[in-house]
Amino acid sequence: MSSQIIIVEDERLVAQDIAQLLRDEGYTVSAIASDGKTAIQKIIEFLPDLVLLDIRIKGEIDGIEVAEHIQSFYAIPVIYLTAFSDVETLKRAQATNPMGYVLKPFRREQLLSSITIALSTFKKHKLVSEPEKPQPNYRLKSTVNYIHDHLHQNINLEILAGAIRMNPSYFCRVFQQEMGCSPYQYIIRQRIEKAKTLLKNRELAISDIALQCGFANHSHLDRHFLKIAGTTPKAYRTNF
Repeated sequence: MSSQIIIVEDERLVAQDIAQLLRDEGYTVSAIASDGKTAIQKIIEFLPDLVLLDIRIKGEIDGIEVAEHIQSFYAIPVIYLTAFSDVETLKRAQATNPMGYVLKPFRREQLLSSITIALSTFKKHKLVSEPEKPQPNYRLKSTVNYIHDHLHQNINLEILAGAIRMNPSYFCRVFQQEMGCSPYQYIIRQRIEKAKTLLKNRELAISDIALQCGFANHSHLDRHFLKIAGTTPKAYRTNF
């Protein structure tokens, strides 16, 4: 399956040119967004393998704020595409740990090589980190227990953070450091593990399993299951 990429760019012609270039190279362009709010919605919907992100975009949320959201909740690499290279912008961008920074106007080969390197580097990092299963220390033990007990419900980040007297931003950093992933990533992984267990019961409809694991619907479960387990719930059940 080809890598899925979301393009966040408010210049329509530029976005369309990039999309065509990516398709010509065999990539799947999942969506094009011109503002930060739409970008976040599309990232939630498609869970891409990479986000190409302009810094100055329409709306109240700029590209760096979109990258901060990605960093807090998802394991998705980001490459910035921008015409701005001032020191202050670079400092803000670097704080989000991007996998690349391509200045406009860019050459075709420059963009493609940046994408190839970003996807390869991120994949290697993921393979190294995934076998490790860190255990929470005393600060997060109650949080992890709460997550496991409420996988079927909507788990609110503010409630998790407030329960151990942390603000959400600091809580996300602490969780990432101690657990090796963001709170959102951890919740999704545990929901998928629960789904795997429930799929062994062939009398349960997959749509019901999705709801029991906290997913909005069957297709929402499918997307996350495929991303993490490398197969669909239906195929997993059949093979099992």
